[in-house]
Order: sequence, then C-alpha cells, then structure tokens
Amino acid sequence: MFERYRVPIKTVAGRAAPIPEFVITRAENCVNCGKCEKSCIYGVHKRSEQDPRKMADPINNLCKNCFRCIQDCPQRALAMSPGPEYTSLGRGVWTSLRMLTIYDEAETGKIPVFGAGYRGAFAGPGYDGMWTDMSEIVRPTRDGIHGREYISTGVDIGRRPGYLKFSGDGRLVTGLQPLIEIPIPMVLDVTRMRIVSPSLLEGFAKAALSLGSLLFVKAGMLMPDGLVGRTKHIVTVQPEGTDVESMSLPDDARMAELNYSDSWRKDARAFRARFPKTVLSFRMQAATGVERKIAELAMGGVAAVHVLYDEEGLEPGNGDRHAKDSLKAIHRAMVAKSIRDEITIIAGGGIAAAEHVPKTIICGADVVSLERALMIALECRNHITCSQGSCPINVKSASPDWVEARVENLVGAWRDQLLEVLGAMGLREVRRLRGELGRAIFYEEVEREAFSEIEGGAADGTAR
Repeated sequence: MFERYRVPIKTVAGRAAPIPEFVITRAENCVNCGKCEKSCIYGVHKRSEQDPRKMADPINNLCKNCFRCIQDCPQRALAMSPGPEYTSLGRGVWTSLRMLTIYDEAETGKIPVFGAGYRGAFAGPGYDGMWTDMSEIVRPTRDGIHGREYISTGVDIGRRPGYLKFSGDGRLVTGLQPLIEIPIPMVLDVTRMRIVSPSLLEGFAKAALSLGSLLFVKAGMLMPDGLVGRTKHIVTVQPEGTDVESMSLPDDARMAELNYSDSWRKDARAFRARFPKTVLSFRMQAATGVERKIAELAMGGVAAVHVLYDEEGLEPGNGDRHAKDSLKAIHRAMVAKSIRDEITIIAGGGIAAAEHVPKTIICGADVVSLERALMIALECRNHITCSQGSCPINVKSASPDWVEARVENLVGAWRDQLLEVLGAMGLREVRRLRGELGRAIFYEEVEREAFSEIEGGAADGTAR
C-alpha cells in the first residue's frame, strides 16, 4: 500500500548557548519604564524576576533586528550592534548567516524566512551566481498551489538498463544490475569529518536509517552496539590500495565504495564477481580531466561515482573550478556520448545551504552528499583548529538520539525547501531536475551576453 514519505520533525533544543546575531545594550539613562517590553513581540525585553521594578538584560538571541524597541524608547537608552561572536563565526561559503540558519533548521525542522529589508548583493561566487526558475509559482494547479503531496523526491543509485529484452517465450534476458532506491536525493557522509565519536556515528546511522537514506563511513570504523545487525543502510568506503579479492563486506551490504585508481577496471571486474548483488561506486577527488574519467567509468559498466569537492565546493587545480561548472562539464561530456543514464553521480563538498541541493542536481548530479552541514547541525562552530580533543562545545559527547533528531530536522527542512523549488518549477519528481540547465540562469553567462558586445566591455563579459 502506498505510504506518503515524510521526515519525522520535532523541536530539538541545542546543547550550547545560542549565538545572538545582534546585541542590544541598555544605557544608564534607562528609567525602567517598560516601553521596550510592550514594543517587542519577540520577547527580547522582560522585567527582572528578582526586582520587577527594573528591566532584565535583553535576551539577544531572540532579537530579529526590527528596531521597534529602539524607536519606542523615550530615553534613547537602547543601542543595537552586530554580535561579536556571530561576526567571527563563518568563513568562505560557510557564512555566519548560513551557519545560524542551519542551527535553526536543525532545531525546528522548519523552512527559514528571509528577505525583510535585504539590501545585499543578489549574486556571488559559486552557487550564489545561479538563479533557479520559479515561473510556475504563480500558476495554481488542481492539486493546490504546489501539489507538493504528489511530488516525488526519490532517486535511484545504480545502473539502469536503457531497455529490456525478452526471449521468444517471454523470459527476461536483459541482465539487471543491483539498484538502490532512496526517498530523498541526499546521503550522509562522515568519512572526511575531523571528529567522529561512537555516539556521533550511531546518531548519524540512526538518522540515515530513519530517513531511508545511506551513511558513508570509512571501512573498519567500529560499529556501536546499537547498530549490530542494522547496517543495511551503511556504505563502507574502502581505503586506497584495497585488494578487492580479499576485502570483506557485511552480509546485508547494498553498496560499497572504492577509491578510484588506474586499476579501476580490474577492481570493478573483481568486485562484480565477488559481490554481484552489491552496487559499486568509485570515489574520486574532482580535478582536471574528471569528466573524461567519469565517462570512462560509465562506458566500463561502473554503476556510480562519488565526486568530491573541498568544503568551499572547489575543484583543486584547474583554476579552482567550482562544483557548479565541474558538474556541468561532466554532465555535458556524458550527454555528448549518449551515456548519461548509465551511471549515478553523487556530488559532495561545499553544500552549505538547502538551495545548494537543487542547484547541484540542476548542474548534473543525481545525489548530493551532506558532510560539513551535518556537523553544523550539531552546533559545530566550524573552527579550523578543531580536533577530536579540542572541540569547544564537545560535539563528540552528544547523545545518539539528539544527533539523530537534529540531522532529521535538517534534512526535513532541506527536503521541504526542495519541494518548494520543484513545485515552483512545475515538476513532479526530482529525477526530472537532473541536468536541466534551462531551469537556471547563470550570472556569469548573463553578464557575458550583456557586456561582451558593448564597446569597453571585457572579452569575458566583465566591465572594465
């Protein structure tokens, strides 16, 4: 019987003190009139419980920067400034705003609301220079404004045959390879995390199981007692130089991942001979010539490839090409050879916001792997110097149930935002979004078209 897929959502409070985006200070000329308490609808200002005649210190993390209290204060005793911890929080694509957004999504599981009073730039590097098509958002359908209950976010991992061939007596003669179907185009990957304690691993694994997704872990990681016999959703990533002839996998393993090397053909043949019911994926660091290598894998019968970018979403070398451009090149190279449907592309690295999921898929990926976002969901401060023994908020001590719930909230909020994008595009399944470059506008292409023919415009389209 059909059952509508849903992500379990519940409010999960954080373990660390919240980081206020704005800090309100109260000057000595405050007369404790309470006007600010009446003005603020967010509960920032309250009277002191010890002495109701005085105002308590503002609860800064509740402030939404509306300035109502400052405007209404008769003594002009209130002042607002950016929070020092907030301004020092982010770096690169992992901006302070994005990190606070992930904290909120992991706590509530709800879609964040932006835009009030925004005066910033509408384009930037990487995915920020990519705008998605929302042309159907104003066209009501018989299923409601989005009909989102009928939108599928399910994807397949594996090699699907282009056609089925039957014998004269009706028997299927086409050889079918193993295929994994997951209800969301997102998998969890902890192989590149600096901190992975047993409790974190158990929490991530429980979240992957509850979500119906997959968790990628390094081979040899000690499975917590709570996961014994429940590893069907876990994908082991084998170390470099693994001898396929002697490697072992759990009995219920549906997928395994090998590091890409020059001997990939030999490894693929040996793997298929030993594990015919298991999907094989090759993991490779994106670099110059990645599109050629993936095309070779597809023509060699490999079912999936896991392409890795750094935490900024960049491809080292090749002019630090962004995943957006790298994936477009990969997709176009395989479309040109008519082999795009013969391999699943999983892309990971630099996925710092919900909008990056559909944008990555538009550029050509089938599945997106979440990495650093998982740790941010656990209130990680994203410090460069963090390690297993120096985490300032002691992430590794978090309970598995808390980790599971926070990750489920994050994925639930991101899936809801994916549904909004699909609904606004008039699409009923996420599979149709893959490689749909016409569903997006790329800032650098628009800029080039607008300025390249203008006298004084640079050859690359940028103004001089």
